[in-house]
Amino acid sequence: MFFILSKGKLSQIDFGYLSQDSGVRLDPTLVPDESRPVVLKKAKAPESFAIEVMSSPVVSIDHEALVGEALKVFSEKGIHHLVLTENDQVKGLISDRDVSWVEKLELNEHAMAGQFMSSMVLVCHEETPLDHLAKVMVRENISAIPVVNSFQQLTGIVTHHDLLRWIFE
Repeated sequence: MFFILSKGKLSQIDFGYLSQDSGVRLDPTLVPDESRPVVLKKAKAPESFAIEVMSSPVVSIDHEALVGEALKVFSEKGIHHLVLTENDQVKGLISDRDVSWVEKLELNEHAMAGQFMSSMVLVCHEETPLDHLAKVMVRENISAIPVVNSFQQLTGIVTHHDLLRWIFE
């Protein structure tokens, strides 16, 4: 299950392409020295969910925190995405790229981090299947998705690094 955060409110969103899975992993290809196409099927694996791979506890700061605080957290924690919250509710997402230029150009680090956050953020539920999560991240060209529980409280974050770690472990 996916949600979109817009104007401070989470609304459920449906990605139609998630239900149109053909089961084909690769387009038909020709095996060397053979003239017939070979279709590679998706491996059947037990279903896994966001809660199994998410980073938790998630590093977050209040949406009214200063940019200087966000820069400090990025540096100290070695992370690339920071969830901005208010009372454990997702308010936005900020990446190190969103604010790195503030430090480089010696601009005002006393501005609020919320001014630089993406306020329209895709969010998923803890029970979102990983194949759906990966497909949405690729199709929507995003590298991090905050994870919420049934009460829409922030419980973790899944990044492309988390998915790669899951695949190769």
